[in-house]
Amino acid sequence: MRIAHIAPFAPCRCGLFEAARDMARADINIGHEVYFIDSGITVSDKREQPIVGGVDDRAGFKVITADPANIKLADVIVLHTGIPDEWLTGIKAPIVWVIHARPLAAFRPAQNRGIDSFFYASIMKQPQIKKAVFFWPELEPYWKIVIPEEKLYAFDYPVVDEHRFSPTGEKHIVGKEHLGKFNGLICDSWREDIDIYETVCGAIEAARNIPGLKWHLYAFDNPVPECWTYLIDELKRLGAMGELCARMPDMEKVYRGFDFLLTPHRIVTRVIGEALSCGLPVIAANGCKVAQETADISDPHSVADAVKRMVNRITDSRGLVKGLALMEARKFNLNAFGAQMNRLYQEIGGISNESKDASALRING
Repeated sequence: MRIAHIAPFAPCRCGLFEAARDMARADINIGHEVYFIDSGITVSDKREQPIVGGVDDRAGFKVITADPANIKLADVIVLHTGIPDEWLTGIKAPIVWVIHARPLAAFRPAQNRGIDSFFYASIMKQPQIKKAVFFWPELEPYWKIVIPEEKLYAFDYPVVDEHRFSPTGEKHIVGKEHLGKFNGLICDSWREDIDIYETVCGAIEAARNIPGLKWHLYAFDNPVPECWTYLIDELKRLGAMGELCARMPDMEKVYRGFDFLLTPHRIVTRVIGEALSCGLPVIAANGCKVAQETADISDPHSVADAVKRMVNRITDSRGLVKGLALMEARKFNLNAFGAQMNRLYQEIGGISNESKDASALRING
């Protein structure tokens, strides 16, 4: 089949792109021809112009963005975001819409700022959209309120490119001035439904009781909001402040450079999946089905207890806890995901039409 993936082309700038890229690679592995079409990334509520011929060449997989005109060649269209109406004029191929947002993250901007972020309720009524795909079955009760249940399709786990996110490869080296005996990473993006404030408060509580523990904070807003100076200053006072960084490229190197990840999420976010795939054990919110330790993120004492358990496990056998992380990472395999997605394409009637022009730009150049 010919599959058109339409998403913002934003290497190292947008988790949605990274997820779409991995889904496209899974389709290629199954044997499909894929066109990756840039929808334009949105920055400060303004969408940048789509790029044709943009190249992202990482981990042995080259993405070259195709002209939107190639949509007409597709047997199935996979939308990762909204696109101009004219792109679909006269197009009859079935559409799979991938919901990368969490329900509350979509709802809050609509509620608080009047932004049309909760458009799923209306868009999913269109008959050409056959399925609404999402990766977190835990969130189905929220989605089926606004999306017809027969269109919902939940994957048990997201896909993560194991060629890029793996335990082997270049590793980030923490400078001596920032290095602790135990080094925890916090690197989730800040969203309207959840951020890292409570997570860092728990990290501070853990630092009060674990000698040699340092925390490394990535994906920080730049400039740092003034309110955060209270937490950062407390980490410094405790001797627990490690690196403080904004968004960084090549996060696979970063994951390999630390001892464990602390995250506020219970679902398998990109951060959790990528970290596990690099062999980095995870402390997550209660209910996370792949984490090595869990805690009530809203309770700093619960977080501190979970960190203490993780530190003890690393002290007893670093190799064992890393192995447990990699066992969970097998669930994000490209080929397994691609096979499941292929069954979905067949279910919605995406049957390849060999009479179509095969000269269009391919994802692999």
